[in-house]
Amino acid sequence: MPGNVVCDLDGVVYRGEKEIPGGGEALAALDARGYRIIFATNNSSKTDEQVAGKITRLSGYAASIDQIVTSARAAAVLLGGEGERVYVVGGEGLRVAMTDAGHDLVATGRDATAVAVGFDLDLSYDRLREATSALRAGARFIASNLDTTFPAAGNDIWPGAGSMVAALEAASGRKAEPAGKPFGPMQKLIATRLQPGSVWVVGDRPETDLELGRSAGWSTVLILSGITSPGAAERYEADLVVNSLADLPDALSAF
Repeated sequence: MPGNVVCDLDGVVYRGEKEIPGGGEALAALDARGYRIIFATNNSSKTDEQVAGKITRLSGYAASIDQIVTSARAAAVLLGGEGERVYVVGGEGLRVAMTDAGHDLVATGRDATAVAVGFDLDLSYDRLREATSALRAGARFIASNLDTTFPAAGNDIWPGAGSMVAALEAASGRKAEPAGKPFGPMQKLIATRLQPGSVWVVGDRPETDLELGRSAGWSTVLILSGITSPGAAERYEADLVVNSLADLPDALSAF
Protein backbone atom coordinates (compact mmCIF):
# COMPACT_ATOMS: atom_id res chain seq x y z
CA MET A 1 0.00 0.00 0.00
CA PRO A 2 1.44 3.41 -0.95
CA GLY A 3 2.13 5.63 1.99
CA ASN A 4 3.76 9.05 2.21
CA VAL A 5 6.62 10.94 0.60
CA VAL A 6 7.98 13.82 2.69
CA CYS A 7 9.89 15.80 0.10
CA ASP A 8 12.44 18.57 0.56
CA LEU A 9 12.40 21.41 -2.00
CA ASP A 10 15.63 23.40 -2.44
CA GLY A 11 18.08 21.10 -4.17
CA VAL A 12 15.44 18.40 -4.69
CA VAL A 13 12.50 19.83 -6.66
CA TYR A 14 14.29 23.00 -7.76
CA ARG A 15 17.40 25.13 -7.35
CA GLY A 16 16.71 28.83 -7.42
CA GLU A 17 14.24 29.42 -10.25
CA LYS A 18 15.09 26.25 -12.16
CA GLU A 19 13.37 22.88 -11.82
CA ILE A 20 15.49 19.79 -11.24
CA PRO A 21 14.76 17.94 -14.53
CA GLY A 22 12.01 15.35 -14.29
CA GLY A 23 10.91 16.35 -10.81
CA GLY A 24 7.38 17.37 -11.71
CA GLU A 25 6.74 14.18 -13.63
CA ALA A 26 8.06 12.12 -10.71
CA LEU A 27 5.75 13.90 -8.26
CA ALA A 28 2.77 13.34 -10.56
CA ALA A 29 3.64 9.64 -10.89
CA LEU A 30 3.89 9.18 -7.12
CA ASP A 31 0.62 11.05 -6.63
CA ALA A 32 -1.08 8.82 -9.20
CA ARG A 33 0.08 5.73 -7.30
CA GLY A 34 -1.63 6.97 -4.16
CA TYR A 35 1.28 8.42 -2.21
CA ARG A 36 0.49 11.38 0.01
CA ILE A 37 3.13 14.00 -0.86
CA ILE A 38 4.17 16.48 1.81
CA PHE A 39 6.64 19.23 0.96
CA ALA A 40 8.73 19.93 4.06
CA THR A 41 11.17 22.81 3.72
CA ASN A 42 13.57 24.47 6.12
CA ASN A 43 13.41 27.62 3.99
CA SER A 44 11.30 29.98 6.11
CA SER A 45 11.40 32.97 3.77
CA LYS A 46 8.18 32.27 1.82
CA THR A 47 4.54 31.83 2.81
CA ASP A 48 2.73 28.52 2.26
CA GLU A 49 0.95 30.02 -0.75
CA GLN A 50 4.21 31.23 -2.26
CA VAL A 51 5.86 27.83 -1.76
CA ALA A 52 2.96 25.96 -3.38
CA GLY A 53 2.94 28.45 -6.23
CA LYS A 54 6.66 28.03 -6.89
CA ILE A 55 6.38 24.23 -6.96
CA THR A 56 3.51 24.45 -9.43
CA ARG A 57 5.16 27.10 -11.60
CA LEU A 58 8.54 25.42 -11.88
CA SER A 59 7.66 21.72 -11.89
CA GLY A 60 4.15 21.62 -13.34
CA TYR A 61 2.95 19.57 -10.37
CA ALA A 62 -0.13 21.26 -8.90
CA ALA A 63 0.86 21.61 -5.24
CA SER A 64 -1.73 22.74 -2.68
CA ILE A 65 -1.09 24.65 0.53
CA ASP A 66 -2.23 21.70 2.67
CA GLN A 67 0.84 19.84 1.35
CA ILE A 68 3.26 22.51 2.58
CA VAL A 69 5.10 22.38 5.92
CA THR A 70 7.69 25.11 6.48
CA SER A 71 10.16 25.78 9.25
CA ALA A 72 8.45 29.16 9.67
CA ARG A 73 5.28 27.37 10.84
CA ALA A 74 7.39 25.09 13.04
CA ALA A 75 9.01 28.16 14.62
CA ALA A 76 5.59 29.58 15.45
CA VAL A 77 4.60 26.26 17.03
CA LEU A 78 7.82 26.22 19.05
CA LEU A 79 7.21 29.75 20.32
CA GLY A 80 3.72 28.67 21.35
CA GLY A 81 0.91 30.62 22.97
CA GLU A 82 0.10 34.03 21.60
CA GLY A 83 0.74 37.66 22.38
CA GLU A 84 4.54 37.55 22.23
CA ARG A 85 6.23 40.64 20.78
CA VAL A 86 8.49 39.19 18.11
CA TYR A 87 11.45 40.78 16.38
CA VAL A 88 11.92 38.86 13.10
CA VAL A 89 15.21 38.40 11.29
CA GLY A 90 13.81 36.67 8.23
CA GLY A 91 11.44 36.86 5.30
CA GLU A 92 7.73 37.17 4.73
CA GLY A 93 7.06 33.52 5.49
CA LEU A 94 8.38 33.84 9.03
CA ARG A 95 6.55 37.11 9.64
CA VAL A 96 3.24 35.70 8.41
CA ALA A 97 3.65 32.52 10.48
CA MET A 98 4.18 34.60 13.63
CA THR A 99 1.19 36.87 13.05
CA ASP A 100 -1.05 33.92 12.09
CA ALA A 101 -0.11 32.34 15.44
CA GLY A 102 -1.32 35.43 17.29
CA HIS A 103 1.98 37.19 17.93
CA ASP A 104 2.78 40.86 17.35
CA LEU A 105 5.73 41.97 15.23
CA VAL A 106 7.92 44.75 16.60
CA ALA A 107 10.36 47.03 14.81
CA THR A 108 12.99 47.35 17.52
CA GLY A 109 14.80 44.94 19.80
CA ARG A 110 13.93 46.86 22.96
CA ASP A 111 10.24 46.07 22.39
CA ALA A 112 10.74 42.33 21.80
CA THR A 113 9.96 39.42 24.09
CA ALA A 114 11.16 36.96 21.43
CA VAL A 115 13.49 36.94 18.43
CA ALA A 116 12.69 34.65 15.49
CA VAL A 117 15.47 34.04 12.97
CA GLY A 118 15.23 32.52 9.51
CA PHE A 119 16.67 32.78 6.01
CA ASP A 120 16.92 36.54 5.36
CA LEU A 121 17.90 37.81 1.93
CA ASP A 122 17.73 41.37 3.27
CA LEU A 123 19.90 40.77 6.31
CA SER A 124 21.59 43.95 7.54
CA TYR A 125 23.82 45.03 10.37
CA ASP A 126 20.89 47.01 11.80
CA ARG A 127 18.78 43.83 12.03
CA LEU A 128 21.59 41.94 13.71
CA ARG A 129 22.12 44.81 16.14
CA GLU A 130 18.44 45.05 17.11
CA ALA A 131 18.16 41.27 17.52
CA THR A 132 21.33 41.15 19.62
CA SER A 133 19.97 43.90 21.89
CA ALA A 134 16.76 41.91 22.45
CA LEU A 135 18.59 38.64 23.11
CA ARG A 136 21.02 40.18 25.57
CA ALA A 137 18.01 41.61 27.41
CA GLY A 138 16.54 38.11 27.76
CA ALA A 139 14.18 37.73 24.78
CA ARG A 140 13.44 34.15 23.76
CA PHE A 141 15.64 32.96 20.86
CA ILE A 142 13.82 30.92 18.18
CA ALA A 143 15.58 29.63 15.04
CA SER A 144 13.52 28.43 12.10
CA ASN A 145 16.40 26.06 11.28
CA LEU A 146 20.15 25.61 11.65
CA ASP A 147 21.11 24.90 8.00
CA THR A 148 24.38 26.78 7.53
CA THR A 149 24.17 26.70 3.73
CA PHE A 150 21.53 26.92 1.03
CA PRO A 151 21.63 25.31 -2.47
CA ALA A 152 21.00 28.22 -4.84
CA ALA A 153 20.72 28.37 -8.63
CA GLY A 154 23.29 26.48 -10.66
CA ASN A 155 25.89 25.05 -8.35
CA ASP A 156 26.04 28.06 -6.04
CA ILE A 157 25.99 27.50 -2.29
CA TRP A 158 24.76 30.49 -0.26
CA PRO A 159 24.78 31.16 3.48
CA GLY A 160 21.69 29.63 5.08
CA ALA A 161 19.62 30.58 8.09
CA GLY A 162 22.00 28.69 10.35
CA SER A 163 24.79 31.10 9.45
CA MET A 164 22.57 34.01 10.50
CA VAL A 165 21.65 32.21 13.71
CA ALA A 166 25.34 31.58 14.40
CA ALA A 167 26.12 35.29 14.12
CA LEU A 168 23.47 36.10 16.71
CA GLU A 169 24.57 33.27 18.99
CA ALA A 170 28.10 34.68 18.90
CA ALA A 171 26.96 38.25 19.55
CA SER A 172 24.47 37.41 22.30
CA GLY A 173 26.20 34.53 24.06
CA ARG A 174 22.93 32.61 23.76
CA LYS A 175 21.93 29.37 22.04
CA ALA A 176 18.87 29.32 19.79
CA GLU A 177 15.94 26.91 20.13
CA PRO A 178 15.68 25.21 16.70
CA ALA A 179 12.31 24.44 15.11
CA GLY A 180 12.89 23.02 11.62
CA LYS A 181 14.19 19.70 10.35
CA PRO A 182 15.32 17.48 12.05
CA PHE A 183 13.87 18.80 15.30
CA GLY A 184 10.64 17.95 17.09
CA PRO A 185 8.41 20.92 16.14
CA MET A 186 8.84 20.23 12.41
CA GLN A 187 8.51 16.48 12.90
CA LYS A 188 5.23 16.92 14.76
CA LEU A 189 3.81 19.24 12.10
CA ILE A 190 4.67 16.72 9.38
CA ALA A 191 3.08 13.88 11.36
CA THR A 192 -0.27 15.71 11.42
CA ARG A 193 -0.37 15.63 7.58
CA LEU A 194 0.41 11.95 7.00
CA GLN A 195 -1.94 9.24 5.80
CA PRO A 196 -1.62 5.62 7.02
CA GLY A 197 1.26 3.66 5.54
CA SER A 198 4.98 3.97 5.06
CA VAL A 199 6.82 7.28 5.26
CA TRP A 200 9.76 8.11 2.99
CA VAL A 201 11.72 11.25 3.84
CA VAL A 202 13.40 12.56 0.69
CA GLY A 203 16.15 15.18 0.79
CA ASP A 204 19.65 16.27 -0.10
CA ARG A 205 20.96 17.15 3.36
CA PRO A 206 21.94 14.23 5.64
CA GLU A 207 22.04 16.20 8.90
CA THR A 208 18.49 17.49 8.44
CA ASP A 209 16.49 15.32 6.02
CA LEU A 210 18.03 11.95 6.82
CA GLU A 211 18.23 12.69 10.53
CA LEU A 212 14.54 13.71 10.53
CA GLY A 213 13.63 10.32 9.09
CA ARG A 214 15.91 8.35 11.40
CA SER A 215 14.73 10.09 14.56
CA ALA A 216 11.07 9.54 13.65
CA GLY A 217 11.52 5.91 12.57
CA TRP A 218 10.75 6.76 8.94
CA SER A 219 12.60 5.55 5.83
CA THR A 220 15.12 7.86 4.16
CA VAL A 221 16.08 8.73 0.59
CA LEU A 222 19.23 10.74 -0.15
CA ILE A 223 19.00 12.85 -3.31
CA LEU A 224 22.25 13.86 -5.05
CA SER A 225 21.01 16.96 -6.90
CA GLY A 226 21.59 19.44 -4.07
CA ILE A 227 24.03 19.86 -1.18
CA THR A 228 25.36 16.27 -1.16
CA SER A 229 27.52 15.40 -4.16
CA PRO A 230 27.66 11.89 -5.65
CA GLY A 231 31.23 11.51 -4.42
CA ALA A 232 30.15 12.15 -0.82
CA ALA A 233 27.09 9.88 -0.80
CA GLU A 234 28.93 6.82 0.51
CA ARG A 235 29.69 8.66 3.76
CA TYR A 236 26.03 8.69 4.75
CA GLU A 237 23.50 6.02 5.65
CA ALA A 238 20.19 6.11 3.81
CA ASP A 239 17.64 3.46 2.90
CA LEU A 240 17.84 4.60 -0.72
CA VAL A 241 20.20 6.84 -2.68
CA VAL A 242 19.08 8.28 -6.04
CA ASN A 243 20.62 10.83 -8.36
CA SER A 244 17.53 13.00 -8.58
CA LEU A 245 13.83 13.10 -7.83
CA ALA A 246 13.18 11.81 -11.34
CA ASP A 247 14.56 8.43 -10.24
CA LEU A 248 12.38 8.10 -7.14
CA PRO A 249 9.23 6.44 -8.62
CA ASP A 250 11.26 3.55 -10.03
CA ALA A 251 13.24 3.23 -6.79
CA LEU A 252 10.08 3.03 -4.68
CA SER A 253 8.42 0.53 -7.00
CA ALA A 254 10.51 -2.20 -5.35
CA PHE A 255 8.83 -1.58 -1.97
